[in-house]
Amino acid sequence: MNRPIVCTSIAATLCATLAFASTQAMAAKPGGGGSTPCTTAVGFPAFAYWKPAGNTIEILVADATGKCVRSVIKSSGTGGTIQFSYPVDGTSNRGRIAWVAAPSVVSVDFTVDAVTRQITVFAKKTIYSGTGGFISLSKNGSALYSTRYSGSGAPVIDRIQLDAVGSPAGVPTLVLQAPAASNLQTISVNGDETVIFADYKPIAGASVYKLVWILLTDPNTYHEIDSDNSSNSWEFSPAADPSSSRVAYQKYSVTSSGCDLLVTSDVNGQPTYPQQSAYGVKPTWLNGMILADGRTATCSYTGTIMQTDPISGLQVALTSGYDPDGK
Repeated sequence: MNRPIVCTSIAATLCATLAFASTQAMAAKPGGGGSTPCTTAVGFPAFAYWKPAGNTIEILVADATGKCVRSVIKSSGTGGTIQFSYPVDGTSNRGRIAWVAAPSVVSVDFTVDAVTRQITVFAKKTIYSGTGGFISLSKNGSALYSTRYSGSGAPVIDRIQLDAVGSPAGVPTLVLQAPAASNLQTISVNGDETVIFADYKPIAGASVYKLVWILLTDPNTYHEIDSDNSSNSWEFSPAADPSSSRVAYQKYSVTSSGCDLLVTSDVNGQPTYPQQSAYGVKPTWLNGMILADGRTATCSYTGTIMQTDPISGLQVALTSGYDPDGK
């Protein structure tokens, strides 16, 4: 789900606050910050997101209603790159959040008390260095995919296996190398790690974006789902549905005051618009619904995370914040 080392989903004045200083790793401690009662939480934690906190970002997790909220960490980094998994493979109550803190990818693990929904947060760690700014965490949290540039300038994607506590288990494995003149931006791996969806620019400097999917067993073949070569073209920010072959993305619409509409598609490249227009950016999936940064019909950011029914387009406000990532 991300534009390279820049804030992607809030106004420029807010983006200016995101020049972050490094913070020290946290020792394990009880998480808090949730002012909303969690006694009736639904599927906690269901998604992660962030809010600005002075010169840092605050990363939080919430239940499926957005009412039960816990603060995980305040740290440096780019909020728009947050990736979330729960429960981590082989566990029942351990969560993992990864994000870009250039030039590295960092992560933090936490555990959840099933009764109180309080969380215990473990030390932040660096899991990858040299990122190009875009990452995707596998559904079970056991692998991280990250873009970078090779010595020849070609964009590549590495896969980093993670152990039970979120540390790298071995060296990164190169899984894909794009042509040298091209550019890869937002990437999203599907639930069984067989397909990567990506924003792909065949010529890095040109105003042409393609939404493609790539079989990891055939990394040299790019299957096009959608494209935009207008003067206003912008990335699609694809998000793979971890439970199906669908992908959600945003698409610039000339007929909607230039706002981004939420769209879904399957790998056959058959885009489906909701029955009523639904505006938003930086989508993710949760239980068959799309979560995204809210936009108004006049393209203003609402500062609210919205849940959208991909069929009807009905939208429900969940909580204030930015760039959600569902489990």
